Amino acid sequence: MAMNILKEYLPDKFSFNVGLPTNKGSSNTNKGFLSGLFGKSNSPSNIPSSPTTTITHAFSGIEKKKIFLRVISYLLAIFIAIMVILLFVHFMITPIFILHPGDSGYIPIPGFDDGKLFWTSSQTGILPNKSLPIQSASYNYSMILDIFVENPLQFSQYPRVLFSRGGQLKEKPTSETLLGMYEYYNLVIGLLPDTNDLLVSVQNKDSNMENVVLTNIPVQEPFRVGVIIMEQAMEVYINGRLAKTRKFSSPPKDVKGDIQGPTGINTNIVKVRNLKLWNRLLRTSEIRYAKPPLTTSKEFDGGQMSGSGLCPSNLQQSSNRLEKLSV
Repeated sequence: MAMNILKEYLPDKFSFNVGLPTNKGSSNTNKGFLSGLFGKSNSPSNIPSSPTTTITHAFSGIEKKKIFLRVISYLLAIFIAIMVILLFVHFMITPIFILHPGDSGYIPIPGFDDGKLFWTSSQTGILPNKSLPIQSASYNYSMILDIFVENPLQFSQYPRVLFSRGGQLKEKPTSETLLGMYEYYNLVIGLLPDTNDLLVSVQNKDSNMENVVLTNIPVQEPFRVGVIIMEQAMEVYINGRLAKTRKFSSPPKDVKGDIQGPTGINTNIVKVRNLKLWNRLLRTSEIRYAKPPLTTSKEFDGGQMSGSGLCPSNLQQSSNRLEKLSV
């Protein structure tokens, strides 16, 4: 009787009661059990992440973002503090920032140049007055202009104009001066009829010429002329340096109008580029360091000087002038 009872509680019988796999077919059963637990690859890829791990990762990302924002805010605060100190020093003690070319300082700040640039290429057509920053001003303005005198030996009876503002030509010249050529004008720049002397002229309110003449300007070599028109005077610069000052006998005539470069035969004599205008009076340092850089000979694409157009009777006179040009 006791033996029968023991047989009934053998392990294979006991497994039926607790639901564990029996020895019979244990390999297949275990394989199915493990496949369900670990997946086909027998790895724990299908086991869901622990909630604790997910929350930890989320908090870790939030903390990193907070640290990044905190660092940015610290850097911004330091930058603002430094800028406040620099601005105080700039305006109260000594200049720090270079706002305009030629200003004193150490740190150039772009975007403050209030000049307007024209004729950046070889095209030098008429500039309508409405497009100019000085459209309402007949004085209290400044300008620069790059010039290349290609062939000054093409002489003329009248001044060889390379720049004019507000000029109204007469139907027929009445004299060999600018007043004989124009009914009125604000500013005219040109070469004298038979020399390489540069003429800069303003017409005053009494309809008289206020002239500055710069003798023996460079030939076959680019140079920059700067002009500052004030109410009572005019300053003319060559390559950033003051060449002459003219005090007016009366203020400039109230003439405003279009700007024009060389025309007709004068385009064979002289080339111009990089006209820049300011609706204010520039300081000497601003004229000297004005941007853009001076146009190069290659950019002007200038040809060789020739004596074409001269009659035989003037050859000796032209030769003498050529010697003067080379001095």
